Amino acid sequence: MGGNSSVMSRDTRMRYVGFATVVLYAWTMLATAAVASEQRRPPQRWWKSDEVKAMLELREDQSARLEEIYGQTRPKQRESWRRLNAEERTLSKMIANLTISELDVTRQVDRVEAARSELRKTRTLMVFRMYRVLSSNQRTALKEWWENLSGANDQSPQRRC
Repeated sequence: MGGNSSVMSRDTRMRYVGFATVVLYAWTMLATAAVASEQRRPPQRWWKSDEVKAMLELREDQSARLEEIYGQTRPKQRESWRRLNAEERTLSKMIANLTISELDVTRQVDRVEAARSELRKTRTLMVFRMYRVLSSNQRTALKEWWENLSGANDQSPQRRC
């Protein structure tokens, strides 16, 4: 019976190692996708770019309002980034601890995803507020510029052809 107990223990360890490997692989893939997505984004302060200002015929009052919206949003974005990074660090430590329960890891994954969701929500609301400052024609021109920039930076085989 003692032999079975050590085999069970080894089997349990192998399951934890397998689970941790899958989670770490998935987390790495998500992080890689997020970095790639960030690289395709236009500059953060596109309304400060002379090229974009000219293309959109952006007025000074519009540029000032866009900067104000950005400035009001940045503290919350920074705090959301800090929270997300802290939750991800905690998750990494938990995954490395093979004695932790799957339920505890699941709860931490939920906290990570809640932090990520809050960050995305903050950014989406900032973009919405900014779009309300622009005219319909300016939004259309900005969207086209954004898509052209994203397409030029896309490294996928379809985009390179």
